[in-house]
Amino acid sequence: MVSGESLRLQKYLSMCGVCSRRKAEEAIARGDVTVDGEVAKAGQSVTVGRSAVSFCGEDVVPPRKKSPIVLALNKPSGYVCTHGDPHHRSSENIYALLPMYRQMKLICCGRLDKESEGLVIVTDSGAIAAKLMHPSKMVEKFYAVTLDKPLAPKHRKQLEGGIVDGGELLKIHAMKVLSGCRRLIIVLHCGKNRHIRRMMESVGYEVKKLIRYRIGNFSLGDIQPGKHRKLNEILIEQLCCGTVGCEL
Repeated sequence: MVSGESLRLQKYLSMCGVCSRRKAEEAIARGDVTVDGEVAKAGQSVTVGRSAVSFCGEDVVPPRKKSPIVLALNKPSGYVCTHGDPHHRSSENIYALLPMYRQMKLICCGRLDKESEGLVIVTDSGAIAAKLMHPSKMVEKFYAVTLDKPLAPKHRKQLEGGIVDGGELLKIHAMKVLSGCRRLIIVLHCGKNRHIRRMMESVGYEVKKLIRYRIGNFSLGDIQPGKHRKLNEILIEQLCCGTVGCEL
């Protein structure tokens, strides 16, 4: 139901949760429904948000659009991003960190593996989840990565060209090597399972630490490990905004 939309009165009453369409038609016929102070007529249409409708003397108000729940969580190492653990590991899942949302059906938008840390987005909105996870949306994810040894130039070229592992092509969107060559900033558009770790292992490196610190234009900021922040509309917009062509 959209403001300004024209709807048949009986459908409007049904969508507002007053009664079924059939019962609405009967109430209209009895004269129990008014529109803008006038007794309604069969087949009449109303404009959502503009027409004043009453049913048996009570004002009928369109249901308010439910605001999506979007949470930015700083995942600590040792937690998994699944509701249930099929391997029966002792690790807790991230939903243990969100007890007040335990009864809600939440979607984790881009998982981090057990050892990895940082920004995880959890939402009850399938539309927002799709914006964040579908490759066509080009929402970039930023990772701070620490290796066990300095990255050699030849391996950097291999990584930038893409790595085939287990029949999957693993690619990065951008990479910056920091001083000492053990610390990297890596940007992905769409991450596969253990994406960065697998790429590094394929050229002989071990990832000692991996932190996702930014998604789109939203950064982890001062959210402490194990804590979360509920995002408002402005922050959700930052989160879902693709940052194509970012400069590292």
